[in-house]
Amino acid sequence: MSDPTIGLTQSGRRAFPVEYRLEFLRKWDAGVQRGAKVRLLREHALAASTVKRWLAARASGDLTASMVARAERSSHRMENRDRAELARLLRENEALKKKVAQSEAAQQILGKAFELLEGITTSSDNPPEIPPMLMSADEYAQWLKQHRLS
Repeated sequence: MSDPTIGLTQSGRRAFPVEYRLEFLRKWDAGVQRGAKVRLLREHALAASTVKRWLAARASGDLTASMVARAERSSHRMENRDRAELARLLRENEALKKKVAQSEAAQQILGKAFELLEGITTSSDNPPEIPPMLMSADEYAQWLKQHRLS
């Protein structure tokens, strides 16, 4: 269970956060083995009457209502204007991600085209060699001189 901040009420009773109650009730519902619920009560030093109150509050919807009320009091609550701005920024972020992906793809294509053109230009500097059997007599004589065979 998360590390809850269990406080005290004005009357000196312990006060449990809603998250703590929900997590405890989740474990309570999962405890189907014999003695699991008693063990859970002992681990958290809770009375059975407290858990019964929490179960009744969950069944009646009061636990949910207290969660909503707490969220409305929260300093992290978003106003409609902030929600609209967030939605706009999320859409803009998606559009920018698409543009980045397109730019990266174009950059890869241009890199490959550059390599291809570079390969073509370097191969055109050195003309392909003709096999000596297909050369004319003059070309063959020149080929022998180039390779220092004559």
